[in-house]
Amino acid sequence: MGALDKACVPSPGSRKSPAAATQEHKNFRVVHRRQMGLSNPFRGLMKLGTVERRGAMGIWKELFCELSPLEFRLYLSGEERTCVENCSLLRCESVGPAHSDGRFELVFSGKKLTLRASSQDEAEDWLDRVREALQKCRPQQEEEWVSVQYPEQPSDLPKDPQGGPPSHSEPTEPESLQGTQLDWSSVQVPEPDAIKESLLYLYTDRTWTPYIFSLSLDSLKCFRVKNNEKMLSDSHGVETIRDILPDTSLGGPSFFKIITAKAILKLQAGSAEEAALWRDLVRKVLASYLETAEEAVTLGGSLDENCQEVLKFATGEQGFLLQYLVAIPTEKGLDSQGCFCADSRPIHRGCFCVTQELTLAPPLLTLPISFSPGCSRQIGFSFVRPKLCAFSGLYYCDICHQDDASVIPARIIHNWDLTKRPVCRQALKFLMKIRAQPLINLQLVNPSLYEHEERMHLIGRSREQLKLLGDYLGLCRSGALKELSKRLTHRNYLLESPHKYSVADLQQISEGVYEGFLKTLIEFASQHVYHCDLCTQRGFICQICHHHDIIFPFEFDTTVRCGECKTVFHQSCQAVVTGCPRCARRRKYHEQNALT
Repeated sequence: MGALDKACVPSPGSRKSPAAATQEHKNFRVVHRRQMGLSNPFRGLMKLGTVERRGAMGIWKELFCELSPLEFRLYLSGEERTCVENCSLLRCESVGPAHSDGRFELVFSGKKLTLRASSQDEAEDWLDRVREALQKCRPQQEEEWVSVQYPEQPSDLPKDPQGGPPSHSEPTEPESLQGTQLDWSSVQVPEPDAIKESLLYLYTDRTWTPYIFSLSLDSLKCFRVKNNEKMLSDSHGVETIRDILPDTSLGGPSFFKIITAKAILKLQAGSAEEAALWRDLVRKVLASYLETAEEAVTLGGSLDENCQEVLKFATGEQGFLLQYLVAIPTEKGLDSQGCFCADSRPIHRGCFCVTQELTLAPPLLTLPISFSPGCSRQIGFSFVRPKLCAFSGLYYCDICHQDDASVIPARIIHNWDLTKRPVCRQALKFLMKIRAQPLINLQLVNPSLYEHEERMHLIGRSREQLKLLGDYLGLCRSGALKELSKRLTHRNYLLESPHKYSVADLQQISEGVYEGFLKTLIEFASQHVYHCDLCTQRGFICQICHHHDIIFPFEFDTTVRCGECKTVFHQSCQAVVTGCPRCARRRKYHEQNALT
């Protein structure tokens, strides 16, 4: 032990002088990743890992997941940073329990994520981290306010001597509310489309100014009252509203703020109940808009989950234009845009854009809001002449709208109108990107087009034939399906549904090119079925005439198919009998079983 003690005591010669130590400190320098131009991939992340997500068809798909203090993000993989889902935790409504197989659910506004971790413990860990993030990012809940009565100071107390320490006075109210009695009376006639309209005080230039706010399904309008008349001061489209939150830090439960793409509106209502009613109605309008936009994006269910993810990634900042793809737009007027060019609208996170951080909740929580680096010019008869986009019904300036012409898909779908109309550059770029995507389910959007347009009736008939032939080739082991896929030229959706169309398909139909393309495919597939031993065994024998000839359901000219049991008969034989003989036998058999 004595030897060890001696060995542990440094010798006087081995000690470094303070000057040497200082010099060594000067030579030592920490280089951060940011200084080298590298980003920190783990900055702010609370958890990351791999989970499985259940799609619309019940199929589980493995995704890479990141949980940050404000967002829950899903990527295609850890290496390929393609974001397929980006959910704000501020809109998280409920966190489901963890099941024994690792399943758990996260419910957001208008969206439900069904996920599966590797085990139940891993699922519980994900839920715990999500709850922890929710506690941090959610604003403080409104608490019951209690008025504290301070004891009155006796009037006979001596004043503080001049130059002495200052006395502790009562805390003062905000400067804008000191000694001010706010007037909440309003006798203005509400707007015709108003869901809610009332007087609110807006905090601008360090003062509380009265405005009349009118909420509709399309916008939030702000009016000034002058000479007992309402004058439009500002307008915020529903799509620009990000969130509405209580803000008791301003003075009480009657204060709240609305976060929009242009600014944060700090507002005061007449009472806490009035503020709560405003928050509830704005959230309902937002939910209605998001639900409508989601229906427009999915086009009535014509896109599966994978197509939606690819489409959102491909369209990028023009993704909001999807809602105008199948609906003929209506002009809403310049006031709905606030007299600004429509190209200045905000875009979703994940696109390449400039970000501005807006304060969300005290004391240190911020929410990044993304803005398009596009136009922000004012338009109107006093500024720049506005130009109407025939695709979206929005107004643009003369830089963003240079009179480029394009067909309008919605007018093709509903009116079979292929006239080219002037569109903005943003819409033209969007239409070029989605031109070959099968986004239009004609059966859901406008099935009457098959009846009113003879050319579409013939195309629909050929598409149904090709779908049935594709089913036969899909079960055949000869490899004929691969050969057919090569001839499809990346249009594999022709074998999935007879009603899916792209804008390019509709244009080719009008030009007369599409019909010859389909006939070539049908000829190739039908010849294979007729000469393939395996495919012919899946044919039918007419159960009315019992002829030995094999018939198939895609022979529309000579056969007919029962809609219930899918049995195929000769058209001439079916015309003689009433009803389906196979369905009649099945009903008789079930009746006998019921009696016995």
